[in-house]
Amino acid sequence: MDEAQLKSELQKHFGYTAFKEGQLEPIQSVLAGKHTLATLPTGTGKSLIYQLSGYLLEGIVVIVSPLLSLMEDQVAQLKFMGEKRTASLNSMLQFEERQRLLSNLDRIKFLFLSPEMLQNQVVLNKLKQIPLALFVVDEAHCISQWGLDFRSDYLFLGAARQALGNPLTLALTATATPAVMDDIIGSLHIDGNDLNVFEGPVDRANIYYKVAAVPPEGKNEYLLELLGKYPSPGIIYFSSKAQADAVAFMIRKKTNLRAEAYHADRTNEDRITIQHQFLQDELDVICATSAFGMGINKPNIRYVIHYHMPNSLEEYVQEIGRAGRDGQQSTAVLLYSETDFNFKVKMLQSDFPNDYAIESVLKNKAINPEYGSPTEHTLLLHILRQNFTKVEAKHFIAARHDLKKNLLKSMKGFAETNACKRDYISAYFGKNSLGKPEYCCDSCGNEDPSLAGEVRTRNTVPTTEVPQWEKILSDLFLL
Repeated sequence: MDEAQLKSELQKHFGYTAFKEGQLEPIQSVLAGKHTLATLPTGTGKSLIYQLSGYLLEGIVVIVSPLLSLMEDQVAQLKFMGEKRTASLNSMLQFEERQRLLSNLDRIKFLFLSPEMLQNQVVLNKLKQIPLALFVVDEAHCISQWGLDFRSDYLFLGAARQALGNPLTLALTATATPAVMDDIIGSLHIDGNDLNVFEGPVDRANIYYKVAAVPPEGKNEYLLELLGKYPSPGIIYFSSKAQADAVAFMIRKKTNLRAEAYHADRTNEDRITIQHQFLQDELDVICATSAFGMGINKPNIRYVIHYHMPNSLEEYVQEIGRAGRDGQQSTAVLLYSETDFNFKVKMLQSDFPNDYAIESVLKNKAINPEYGSPTEHTLLLHILRQNFTKVEAKHFIAARHDLKKNLLKSMKGFAETNACKRDYISAYFGKNSLGKPEYCCDSCGNEDPSLAGEVRTRNTVPTTEVPQWEKILSDLFLL
């Protein structure tokens, strides 16, 4: 299909008159029968690529996603739009529910799967019995051992593809270095001669990069100074749930800003309410851990502040990418202290199993569910599934430790560089610099655009307007 025909289909199915940058070419590639890998920045609407492609292809679209919450969000959004032929197949389903769904796969258009479901022979056999239009791997960087978010379950996707007859495949991710992209292609067993790769720009020209060297004891005071001058709304990211709670309380107490904390310890009802309030401009500031933002679209976020140093540039770029989606000038600020880096390096060891845990797993062929952190469980599960020897297991753990330390060092390099921060990010992801916007970064001597205007004041009169819930739900989950 040419662009005009695809725009017509876009309007027919979704009501949009134009594609966002980076959507059209991957759709054309998929419809031409080419396996496709697309790296597109956060906020560019990756899910629309497989949704529109799916409507124009015969058969079921299978989407593999690592997060249950993200799967459920996408199912809810599709159903809200009127697409009832959608379902989620994961380990949370009761046996009877799973059997009912598997018996009715021929009535499903979009099937969301957790990766472990494709290790189930019953599921694979059922999928073999129906026409498979498209095999989608969302958050594809999870398949790479060189990525921060490596998921052992994703390593089985290549074998699952082969078992399903090597179907047409679309791999999607927001950020990936060249090494991660090569790993994705190889792990999925995709023929490089039958593959199109589309790399969206990492650079967001309307985001100004700023790093403020602030000691831990001075961060709250500096933050309050920024919040008194920055236009709202904004997000502040933390590594600690307790710190997110404490700073949200401080902001409410010392300013007129409406602030809430968002993290995994909040109830599901609280998290949904906070998302809705933020989307409706009923909150000015969200103090969040990385749990906030996945799949949520709010165009007018004016700043993203990192109270603590992120674990990697991949994580940093994805989180600051939630600012300025309306194209207006926005700011990304990192409150940096070398103490943050040293603390994260020190804490690395607690995320990795010790020799005793490794030897115990290899000996017993089982993992003690009461032992260690979720990260340790993931690594031990990988060791068990790969049937590693003791030497291989210890080599794997050492390599993962070195990788995470190097990712932290790259983030530290960004924080401490005197060179252009935009160029630093582009080089890290293997991209060419696209030039410098008017407001580039503090290294380039540009003034912080968010401080260029007058001190912001907010009308504290609460809104009495009845929320338009249909619009809220439509905007809440980004297509």
